[in-house]
Amino acid sequence: MGEKEAIQLIDEIKSQELIQDLIVQLNKDARLSGLGVHFATSGTSEKLVKELYDVLVNLMTYDFRNYLNFLYRIDLSEQNVKSIPETEPKQIAKIVTLLVLKREWQKVSFRNKSQ
Repeated sequence: MGEKEAIQLIDEIKSQELIQDLIVQLNKDARLSGLGVHFATSGTSEKLVKELYDVLVNLMTYDFRNYLNFLYRIDLSEQNVKSIPETEPKQIAKIVTLLVLKREWQKVSFRNKSQ
C-alpha cells in the first residue's frame, strides 16, 4: 500500500473527470482543519500524491494534534487508522496518503451519484 496505489487511484478519478471535485474537497477539509495548505487544481497525479504525503509527514512530525484533527475532519474510520502497522513515520504517511485519497474519493463519488 503506498504511492503507486495512490497514483493509480488519482488516475482512475481523472478518467471519471472528477479530479477537480476531489481536490476541492481535499482543500475544504484542510481549510476546516486549520491547515495552511492548498493543493493545486492543476498538475500530475504524482504531484498531488507527493504534496499530500509531504503535508502528512510534516504534520506527523511537527504538529501531531493538527494531524489528528485533519484525519478526524476527513472522517477516516478508526478501524482504518488502527489497522496501520506501527512502523516509521514516512511509511505510515504513505499508507495514510492512500487512505485520505480513498476517503475523499468516497465523499466526492457519493455526492456526484446523488446529484
